[in-house]
Amino acid sequence: MRSYTLLRNTYGVDTRNSGATNLTQGDEWINDFHRKLLSLADWPFLHRKRIITSVAPSSTFTAVAATDLCTAATAIVIETGIEVTVSSGTTLPAGLSASTRYFMIYQSSTTFQLATTYANALAGTEIDITDAGTGTHTVTLAVHDNLQPLPYDIDLVESVTVVSGSTRYVPVPAPSKKFWDELHYTSYNSDTPQYWWVENGRIGLWPRHTTAGEVIIIFGKLRVPELNIADYTTGNIDIVTNGSLEVTGAGSPGWTTPMVGRWLRVTHSNTAASSGDHEWYEIVAVESATVLTLGRPYGGRTLATGAAAAYIIGQMPLLPEAYQNLPEIYGAMRYWIKESDAARVKDFRDLLTTGVSDLFKAYSINDTSLIVDDGEEDFIINPNLTVQL
Repeated sequence: MRSYTLLRNTYGVDTRNSGATNLTQGDEWINDFHRKLLSLADWPFLHRKRIITSVAPSSTFTAVAATDLCTAATAIVIETGIEVTVSSGTTLPAGLSASTRYFMIYQSSTTFQLATTYANALAGTEIDITDAGTGTHTVTLAVHDNLQPLPYDIDLVESVTVVSGSTRYVPVPAPSKKFWDELHYTSYNSDTPQYWWVENGRIGLWPRHTTAGEVIIIFGKLRVPELNIADYTTGNIDIVTNGSLEVTGAGSPGWTTPMVGRWLRVTHSNTAASSGDHEWYEIVAVESATVLTLGRPYGGRTLATGAAAAYIIGQMPLLPEAYQNLPEIYGAMRYWIKESDAARVKDFRDLLTTGVSDLFKAYSINDTSLIVDDGEEDFIINPNLTVQL
């Protein structure tokens, strides 16, 4: 596979110019073509399953006057700006009133502060809570705030499955915004969803889910990311077991949640105790700063405690492995167009044309639209469907 760092280095070699200015320009061309190529068809390799969990429509909570922090008994906090009301069996915390609209300031799925306005919530200006109140307090989401953020890399939702206990439900998309809004004239909660709706990068179910923490499976088309993250090699691999999904690091690797979606390769070497299989595995979770979860079981030999194996975590194009070099080839072609070197332009254009043609053939895209090309464009559209004028 070809990580962003490898593509960037190869671009420097192909253009015979590894200067910072040229590499930055290469980044732009590489990303432009990556996005363009992936937009040309409904590629089967762009579809993924992602999982989020349901939040409760209401929850009991406690408040701490010293920090103005509220803690809910179940997951209820979706994001900053969600409208809520509060109530109490006895006396609310001082600073809060029943039947008053407040807006959450997100701290975690169960902790939050409250603001008097949406603008104050976005600014992080919380209400001053001066005592914890007495009795049992309840926070309730507003009827219309029935949406939660989509997974960060989902661009288009195609289907939704909700797992409630031992039952799987498959709600259908609401046919229109008007229909969705009409469903929310009154509050209705149930763990049997009938419809889903996506709006501004957020998804909602109707009826609103009653139980927090239930699995919502989203199948959708991935958003094309910007390729800009250098290979990461801090620390080493301490333990990885054949057939296991878990990888343990040592030497302060400092792994973080943004590494989800990148790829790990344990380096092959001549030292048996620290030699990986040199294959790439997608990272699907970061459990801690020293533990990763892979998308498929590790296939190499087991490395025991103290292996100290070298590794790379790289950001990859969304293209299949055999075609991940196409954005770099396009970048090199653009460079030689700028330099008016017709021979090198032809060489890279030929490589690009062949590669794109092979990509369409290999993945059997059902796309019969005819594209008329005047031959002057600097990027390659589906060559099988192009007529030269």
